[in-house]
Amino acid sequence: MPDKQSEQLNKLLSGLARGEPDYLDGIYLFIGKRMFAVATSMVGRNDAEDVVHDSLIKIARFAHKYKQDDNPAAWILKIVRNTALDLIKRKKAHPAASTEEFFSLASSDYAPDKRDDAIMLEQAMKKLAPDEMRAIYLKYYVDMTVREIAAEMKISKSAADRLIQKAEENLKFALSAGRN
Repeated sequence: MPDKQSEQLNKLLSGLARGEPDYLDGIYLFIGKRMFAVATSMVGRNDAEDVVHDSLIKIARFAHKYKQDDNPAAWILKIVRNTALDLIKRKKAHPAASTEEFFSLASSDYAPDKRDDAIMLEQAMKKLAPDEMRAIYLKYYVDMTVREIAAEMKISKSAADRLIQKAEENLKFALSAGRN
């Protein structure tokens, strides 16, 4: 995440920690779509709104515990992920949505030139193996570290690193083939 975005989220979290509830709206406006995408990928669209809502409550409740040196987006998205996992445990069910649902990137919200890029990326992602797709999702969208990805995927850190490198290479190859 670029430094400017991290700074903005840090300011919002800091304001929320000082007891200014309006900052929660700013957090939602700033990262709400990503929160919803993470929740949707784990519990499906039906429960995603509840997960995001519950996550916002947790963010407001625990904003004072956030350390300014941390990655604010990763902290927020980890709360969303954990909230979704809590819901899954409560329902004693498996996630209804797959990582593939997340990669429906060609949203009508994009400008036409960005939409073409999103379509190309979406097509390239579909060419990856499921574990490669999940690794890319966890690294670039959920902002997880290699160590966190390894723990999530129940593989060694070196295996996670190799998987990410392989996925990035395959993604680059698919994207370059798509441009030709």
